[in-house]
Amino acid sequence: MARIILPRTNPSETQGGTMDEKDIAALQNAEIDYEDIIDRFEGNESLYLKLAELFLDDPHMPNVRKAFAAGDLATAEVEAHALKGVAGNLSLASVYKLAKSMNDALREGNEAAATKLLSQLDEAYEKAVGALREVLGR
Repeated sequence: MARIILPRTNPSETQGGTMDEKDIAALQNAEIDYEDIIDRFEGNESLYLKLAELFLDDPHMPNVRKAFAAGDLATAEVEAHALKGVAGNLSLASVYKLAKSMNDALREGNEAAATKLLSQLDEAYEKAVGALREVLGR
C-alpha cells in the first residue's frame, strides 16, 4: 500500500487556507469541479490544496506519454488507469473522463482510439495543471 507524505509547508497558507472567487473560476475554467471538491473534501480546501500540490509532481501523465512514445501499450494502460484514479480523487473532471476513455480503449485493445485520445488528455491535463499552479501560486 502506498503512503502519501504531505509536504512540511502548507501550500494553502498563501491562499489563507481558502480559495477565493478568482481561484474557483480558474478551477472551473479548467473543468475542475469545485462543488465536487467541497463535497469530497467535506469543505476542507486546505487539504485539497495540499493534495493538489502533490499532484503537480505526479508521474502518471508523463509516464503515459513515455509509454505511447515507446509503443508500450500495457504500461500506458496501467498509467492511464492510475491517472484516472488520481484525477477522480482531485475532481479533475475532464482529465478523469479522458483518462477513463483511454484506459477503456487500451483494455479493449483499441490502440487507434487510445492514440486519438492522447492529445485530448494531454491538453486537459496541462489545462488542469495550469489552473492548479495558478491557485497554488506556483
